[in-house]
Amino acid sequence: MRNELIDGVIYDMTPPPSSKHQSIVTRLSGEFYHYLKGQECQAFVAPFGVWLSKEDDPYVEPDFTVVCDKSKIKTKGCVGAPDLIVEVLSPTTAVKDKGVKLRLYRRSGIREYWIIDPSNEMIEVYMLEANIFSEPEVYGKNGSVTVGIFPDLKIHLEDIFE
Repeated sequence: MRNELIDGVIYDMTPPPSSKHQSIVTRLSGEFYHYLKGQECQAFVAPFGVWLSKEDDPYVEPDFTVVCDKSKIKTKGCVGAPDLIVEVLSPTTAVKDKGVKLRLYRRSGIREYWIIDPSNEMIEVYMLEANIFSEPEVYGKNGSVTVGIFPDLKIHLEDIFE
């Protein structure tokens, strides 16, 4: 059984994600894989543990994580705030992803946080500015997102929601 520990609360991560959820993660991963090939940053898909500041901290398992500081990558996962985290909503995780995790990621210094809504085929992008997440930019299926931490990477959302 997979779970996450956030602020002393254990969150069950069952049932497993839907095929649409996994398809979105796979396509997004492919976009980043090609872009990051030969660069310092690395991308990881769940299950991949993230301890946001030190190893005995609460941990999360984002759907997709980008880490640019290789010293944060350990055998067990990432220890320290990653640069980008993506969560794909499901009926059982939506409230946690848009509430508890949004607040946790803001406090932890995550530079960029994406919330992908497969049902409505939209993405909310939060950027950390002066230790505060900006109001989200919202993109629909026919739009494209320029990745904040990689300004020369543009993701065409019709390819992600295909």
